[in-house]
Amino acid sequence: MLVNNAGILGSISSFEDLTDDEWLQVFNLNLFSVVKLTRAIVPYMTQQKWGRVINLSSESGLQPDAVMPHYSATKAALLNLTKSLSKAYGQHGVLVNSVSPAFIKTPMVEAMLAQIAQEKEFTVEEAETYFLKENRPHIELRRGGTSREVAAAVVFLASEAASFIVGTNLRVDGGSVASI
Repeated sequence: MLVNNAGILGSISSFEDLTDDEWLQVFNLNLFSVVKLTRAIVPYMTQQKWGRVINLSSESGLQPDAVMPHYSATKAALLNLTKSLSKAYGQHGVLVNSVSPAFIKTPMVEAMLAQIAQEKEFTVEEAETYFLKENRPHIELRRGGTSREVAAAVVFLASEAASFIVGTNLRVDGGSVASI
């Protein structure tokens, strides 16, 4: 099994303010690290006719924000890569899927909230309320998710219970993505 879970947000900036270096940094980690690791592991999986590759994407790959277009673009590309790889390797017993979390309280999200708090002169709690209202109005559960909830989805996709699931994106988003 390979779970590709590395990622960075990069700058919380508008399109005009992002430099080429910032775009490259986010693409190198969020997309090309997945490409490199998967390329190294998939031959062994195809040889044994069994494998699971699970890519951690984001709701931002489906429903991007006005800021962080570089992050959203990498996560959309990762969803596309997941589907492509599922078509290439499913026939060899290698199931490739993705999981797209939304607003999960991770160290990366905590850092983003701290940055917003500093910029807006809010407390971190006020920054979270502001962020949810402005950027995640469709989270029907009205709370952030937990790493445990995301891990449960990954464990399911890695299990034999998911042996007929390939090329799919499992959203762990509290209802945040507004479309079907």
